Amino acid sequence: MNSRTAIERLTEYDTVLELNYAESEVGLRTMDGRTERILMKTACPTEFIVHEPTVAENGDLTMNLEIIRFELVGVSADLWPGAEVKVLGGALSAPDARPILGTVQVPAGRRLSDGVPSEQILFLTVVTPEVTLHNNTPVRMTGTLYRIPPIGSRFESQCDVPLYDQRGERHLELWACANEA
Repeated sequence: MNSRTAIERLTEYDTVLELNYAESEVGLRTMDGRTERILMKTACPTEFIVHEPTVAENGDLTMNLEIIRFELVGVSADLWPGAEVKVLGGALSAPDARPILGTVQVPAGRRLSDGVPSEQILFLTVVTPEVTLHNNTPVRMTGTLYRIPPIGSRFESQCDVPLYDQRGERHLELWACANEA
């Protein structure tokens, strides 16, 4: 069985798919250096679209995807004790939201279930008790994908990313973010 056949059996292309549950961690750092990792739960199913794969001459497949909406909710223990923090993502998550795009690379001769590299580029809205923030620099999340939806996969951020308010003032930094379905 070639890679394309394995993926075609596992996915519906260009339709909205849902992932009902995932756990995430969001690391936040204040400008004075205080940090907290907040455990986040999904507030509603994550909605995403997987596009028809493209095949390179060597047989490698590339699948592009878009996460169109997710909402995570957690409770702060340290930075805002007992207060709710929300993280929203995807073009349909907020009026000024930006798309979250990703790719899945399936090398020739490999099946999705063998585990293949995947990367998503996130633009987020972070709602704290004090202010609503967004990132201008994308959060790059990478992981290994075994199936679609990505159950059994863990994605982790690859760099620290500053968060700004509506006036462009820097308030927090995202670090050590992770998502596992």
